[in-house]
Amino acid sequence: MKILVRLRIDSDDYPPVSYESLWATLNPDDTCTIDNTPYYVYGLSKGDSVSVKFEDGERYADTITSKGGHSTLRVFSSNQDESMEIIDFIRKNGGNCSKSHGLSLFSVDIPAKCSFEVIDDYLSNIQNDDTIAFEDACLQHANIPQDRLLECLSLATLVETPAKAKLTQ
Repeated sequence: MKILVRLRIDSDDYPPVSYESLWATLNPDDTCTIDNTPYYVYGLSKGDSVSVKFEDGERYADTITSKGGHSTLRVFSSNQDESMEIIDFIRKNGGNCSKSHGLSLFSVDIPAKCSFEVIDDYLSNIQNDDTIAFEDACLQHANIPQDRLLECLSLATLVETPAKAKLTQ
């Protein structure tokens, strides 16, 4: 099923859409588990579960009820050949990439059992802020510096349900 996540548009009119549509599976407790990697949502990764509210016949994500342990990064690469090299490296190291044809931006899913450090170090070493850059969208792996975690949390699109949110690695 599809669920919608409302997005905050910043002063630069980014992102270019007001909501993102994500695939999800319905759980017995009526929450939904995210089944693809978000492009624009911050603080939510594949495998996370959310509560939903119905509005105008659509399911909208409301709060995060549990974390699945995946981390999500976003990569900008203006060169198609460089993009393919980056995607190949990420896939060879256990990550997954979602890229739309013609877009310079793609999302990276780093599953819980995959080494975040290997992919993060690689991207850190090749970024040049001109033709290649990356950002943290949702960080759930261990041993990530506190300042990165806090920055990522400050950008979160959805809030966690304090009593329920837990890491389910």
